[in-house]
Amino acid sequence: MSQRRRLVPLLVAVPLLLLSPGCTRVVGHASSAATGPTTAVRTTTPESSPTSSAASPTNEEAPPGTDFPAATSDESGPAQPGSAADSAGQMHVSGIRISSQQGYTRLVIDLSSHGVPAWTARYTEASGPGGGPVQIEGKAFLRVAVQTGADPGNQGQNDTRVSPGPVAEAKTTGAFEGSEEVLIGMREGQTPFRAFALTDPGRIVLDVRPAG
Repeated sequence: MSQRRRLVPLLVAVPLLLLSPGCTRVVGHASSAATGPTTAVRTTTPESSPTSSAASPTNEEAPPGTDFPAATSDESGPAQPGSAADSAGQMHVSGIRISSQQGYTRLVIDLSSHGVPAWTARYTEASGPGGGPVQIEGKAFLRVAVQTGADPGNQGQNDTRVSPGPVAEAKTTGAFEGSEEVLIGMREGQTPFRAFALTDPGRIVLDVRPAG
């Protein structure tokens, strides 16, 4: 009996010694029978992680010098490189987006690229890149030509109708000699607009004000 009493203080002292100052405690080690998630979390920042200040594809802020008032005269822009090189022959129009803003309608031509090629925007007849007629709603037609240099057959097909607003319809009309075109039908005739380009990703942005 006396021997059993001497063992009790010894058994109590061992765990106290393990938790005394200077001892190492391991936290987050799960046994093979554990079923819950581990609580240990490690956050690392890769050394090669790229940082980018590119605008969101849905946040097209106009650069300085492109403020309204808009006009119906021709607009154009030079090629602008993006943050990374674009593969030759792979740049093309990938989509058209139209949204209503305060006081104007915004049309965005999305490109499958970081940069933007040379482009023009002007009122013309309703025709395609090769001169053939195009069926499109509207009383006046704004043609956007983008010098993508895309390989034949690499273009998509986009056709967007809008109601209400100054833009009645916008559609891709194909490519000719390295130039892809988008035709925009205006509901009330030639309507004032401004145009500018953004990179990362590549976009051509047109803001159209209602006539009058």
